[in-house]
Amino acid sequence: MSLDIGDALRSGIDDITGETGLLVGAVFLLYNLGALVANESLSVELLELVFESGVYTAEQRAAIESVGSGAPLALGLGLPLTAVLVVIVALAGELVRYWGIRLFAGPSATATDEFGDRAGMAVVLGGAVALTVLLFQSVLPVVGQLGGLATTLVGSIVGPLAGLALLTVLVYLRQEIALNDGGYGETVRNSVARFMDEPVSIVVLLLVLGLFGLVGGLPSLVTGFVVGDAAVAGLPVSVLARLLSTVLGAVFQTLGIAVVTDAYLQVRTSARESAA
Repeated sequence: MSLDIGDALRSGIDDITGETGLLVGAVFLLYNLGALVANESLSVELLELVFESGVYTAEQRAAIESVGSGAPLALGLGLPLTAVLVVIVALAGELVRYWGIRLFAGPSATATDEFGDRAGMAVVLGGAVALTVLLFQSVLPVVGQLGGLATTLVGSIVGPLAGLALLTVLVYLRQEIALNDGGYGETVRNSVARFMDEPVSIVVLLLVLGLFGLVGGLPSLVTGFVVGDAAVAGLPVSVLARLLSTVLGAVFQTLGIAVVTDAYLQVRTSARESAA
């Protein structure tokens, strides 16, 4: 087996508890705070679009808005400006991931010396995938409600599943961008080839990481249904829960990048040895 799940997890935990992991985690926390505001703003604007279409009654609208205590961090910029903000944040996130992957892998595992050598590809190629997944998982489930029951089912079920499938097949894309040196087509082909080297093992590893991610989202989920409008030190509990989820999310996101990077290096090394 070219991918040892236990080794990848142990290596990832070691990485995030070191100086590099703390640095990457701190940067991800700052990024995730910005992403939290952008994503809440997008959710509000998309829901407002659905509400204005008359799909829901006033009572149904009130019930939907009450779940999760609304979106207290939304900026209310309007849909066009919010869409621009979301795109900017998504592309910035690709640069953060690109930087973090190179740090975790170390200079000996990178095919290019300078950070800027592949940063453009990270923004263009990684950003295209990130925005496509965002469209499938966050936009289609809401906008699909505008077309009736059929499009609602497609948006709510097919959209998220398609996004998940894309993320899974291209799980190594960001590592291939950051650590290898090839054109756009070669980079995509290599990332898919590395996935196909050990598809079952990487899917199991992603499921484990997904469970960690669920833990990060529990504070927001629980407080949305249980606490309601309570406040602590003048701050709504819903806001505090979102901030706590963001902190936990940054930790688990950093762990995920470290673990998948180690997994990628394992399968890449095995592929090169087999080809030699």
